[in-house]
Amino acid sequence: MAIRDDLITQITTNLSSYTNFKVSSELPFDSGGNSLYLKNKRTVYVDDLSEEQIQLYRTIDQGTVYQTETIVQAFLTVDAKNQPTDIEDVIQAILNAKSVVTNTQSNEAIVSSDIEDDYVTYTFEYTILKT
Repeated sequence: MAIRDDLITQITTNLSSYTNFKVSSELPFDSGGNSLYLKNKRTVYVDDLSEEQIQLYRTIDQGTVYQTETIVQAFLTVDAKNQPTDIEDVIQAILNAKSVVTNTQSNEAIVSSDIEDDYVTYTFEYTILKT
C-alpha cells in the first residue's frame, strides 16, 4: 500500500501547478465497479497495486533469489474535443511520479489512451521491480 500512497503524494506534488487537475485518494472504481474517473474528469485516480514474485535464480547453497514485480495503474479522463492545452505536460508530470519509489532495480511508466464518446482516458502503468 505504501507504493500507492507514495505515488498519490508524488503525483499531487507534480500537478500542484496545474490548477485544473486534482488527484483523488479514492480507488478508481466504486463498489458497483463503475469508473469514477469517467464521472470526475480531470481527476487522477490511482488503483491498488498487484504484485507477483518471480524466481530469478537459485544460489549455490540452494537458496532462491526472487524478484517482486509491482504494477500500479492510474487513470485520468479529459474532454477529447477540447483537451487542456497543457495535457502533454500533465501526462509527463504523472509519468515522472515513478521516481518516488526507491531501492529498486527498475521503475518504468507508460501511458496509453482510449477514446470513448467525447472523452479520452489516459491509463498510466507503473512497473516496479525489486529484488
